[in-house]
Amino acid sequence: MNNILTIALISPYSGNRFATYLNYYAENLLKKGKKVIVISPEFSEIAEYVKLKVPRYLDNFTALPLDEKIFSDNRPNYFELLGRWNAINSKIKQAEKIVNAEVDFAFFSPIDPFIRESVNLFLLDFVFSYKWSGIYFNPKPYRLKQLKLNVDPKFLEPDYLFRSKNCVGVCVLDRFITEPLKSRVYKKVVVFPEISNVSIQKKESVYSKQIKEMAKSRVVVGLLGVEQNEGITALIRLIKKVDTDKYFFVFAGKLDFKIMDEKQRQEVELFMNDHAPNILFILQPLTEEEINQIYKEIDISYLYFYNYVSSNNLLTKAAYYQKPILANKDFCVGDTVKKFKIGLSVNGKMEESVNALEFLRLERLDFNVFDKEAFSEYYALQSDSFLTNAFEEIMFF
Repeated sequence: MNNILTIALISPYSGNRFATYLNYYAENLLKKGKKVIVISPEFSEIAEYVKLKVPRYLDNFTALPLDEKIFSDNRPNYFELLGRWNAINSKIKQAEKIVNAEVDFAFFSPIDPFIRESVNLFLLDFVFSYKWSGIYFNPKPYRLKQLKLNVDPKFLEPDYLFRSKNCVGVCVLDRFITEPLKSRVYKKVVVFPEISNVSIQKKESVYSKQIKEMAKSRVVVGLLGVEQNEGITALIRLIKKVDTDKYFFVFAGKLDFKIMDEKQRQEVELFMNDHAPNILFILQPLTEEEINQIYKEIDISYLYFYNYVSSNNLLTKAAYYQKPILANKDFCVGDTVKKFKIGLSVNGKMEESVNALEFLRLERLDFNVFDKEAFSEYYALQSDSFLTNAFEEIMFF
């Protein structure tokens, strides 16, 4: 890593999670004496963060805008994908002129919008000649076991572009797929910490007051991230089966009916129009601090997303605030909950979900099952020191 002097950090998306990653990545690398170029739709917000947190390194920092619209299609065709690589290449060239230095390494967070099958490796390497890696956020083909292991990725397979001569390795948040990935790409696979901003203002927020006043003595179950709409419908069905005198439920985050099918939309709308008095809806975009204020007040974190294979930075918040998690048994979130013993995972059967929620309600205060050390151990793995180690590993080439 000592030979890597100038690093481009690229994120094609806006939003709390992606901005948080770039904030912490930039801060970490600047402290290691690197020149950092951020290319992101939220370039100005990240620049403000750097100015606030590490002002002494501002001379080594540059931020450029990126148009998020060109990444709106989840299934770009051959030419659109190469166009994305070319757009980043042009941005890096622009930044090199500003900083008067060549970029040694490009890091994508996430890499997913730049990866697909049926793209010629020679053309990719011609369009984008920088050494690169990135975080593979949504390793669905590996999680669904759609790929044969211990073989080279083929031209028609989704991980084919990891064979690029300029790809130095693959980074993941899902620690459970490292071995399958290694068996196919034959390159480094590095686990990155699931970073989450857990800062909180001393002043109590309006949401905190609302929850305390409305919940009273009931156990508070929080679903933060209702935009992952498979979670909201699953929780609605669970609410109808439990005692309203024991539980208070909080739905928080931006709700977008456009991404729901008609049946799901009707179910959610009917519930919102005719729900019990033990529900609070905070259905709007929230800042990290607002999310953290809510997390501080809940007793149980509901992370049951049955079609969501990826990691979730709400796990880190739950660990920091020591809130037991109710999750699905499948995929990364469920595996994490099971391995680190920070909650319970269920298979989707309603009786099992009701019993699990009741168990968490009874155990939440004395931590007989979910002791504080379990939460602390998981949170420690998401620390700045682990981020430093991850960067050193992927950049040692």
